[in-house]
Amino acid sequence: MRVCCLGDLHYGGSRDWLVNLANNSIGEICGDSNIAVIVGDITVSGSLDHLKEALTIIKEVLEPIPILFVPGNHDIYVTPEEHGQRINSLLKLQLFNSLVEKIGCIPLMKKPFILGNVGFVGSIGWYDYSFIPEWLGLSVEDYRAKTYGFYVWADKDYVKLPMSDEEFTLYLLNRFEEQIKEIYDKVDKVVIALHHIPFRELVHYKLRAEWDYFSTFMGSENFGYTIRKYSDKVKLVLYGHSHDGVVTRVCKEVEGIKCCNCASPIPLVLEV
Repeated sequence: MRVCCLGDLHYGGSRDWLVNLANNSIGEICGDSNIAVIVGDITVSGSLDHLKEALTIIKEVLEPIPILFVPGNHDIYVTPEEHGQRINSLLKLQLFNSLVEKIGCIPLMKKPFILGNVGFVGSIGWYDYSFIPEWLGLSVEDYRAKTYGFYVWADKDYVKLPMSDEEFTLYLLNRFEEQIKEIYDKVDKVVIALHHIPFRELVHYKLRAEWDYFSTFMGSENFGYTIRKYSDKVKLVLYGHSHDGVVTRVCKEVEGIKCCNCASPIPLVLEV
């Protein structure tokens, strides 16, 4: 089975750019694939209008290939106007997944998907401070501030959760494992799609304080622990989120599991 994976488009309304990308890259590269997976951050600011526009354009060039989707942290950003309407990021997550489904794509956070003998399970993933670089000697509270010097992790301002990051991670993780169990006996192979990174081995630390501090927000080891529990069937992990200053569209094996960075608008095609 040929799986086409892409992500981190950060679409902000530049329609000509997206149409060109869809026709000349996504359509061309993914044309012979059996399924497509988008690993989040399809929008730059969480705009539902931009999500609808982007997925509609991509869907037109990929039909009839099934398109699976997990959101990224940018996709649950809350605008000041939405915040004034008492919309938080948990509700935004639900709105995003519902719109994906309405457009005719498959939101993996609502339900897993099976094609042939392969099951697909997905989540936005999140961070719970398990990727903290110990060498910096900072406390968890220092990381919760999401600020280092003059630099600020944008989630601090635009993600509005009714719970802590650790609680949100656990909430997502429980649903994620339930979905794996739901399809486990029905398939021979499982493909995992996440926005955030599940294994520390995939995080790019550089021993530079201003870089490694923000590596904390790349993901959660607890997603990795869960994936390892089902490693007899999990054959491929697709993830996004890690793109600035790192090489994307590459794969690395972690304890026998092939993990591929799909944090690029240019698709990567893989066999499973």
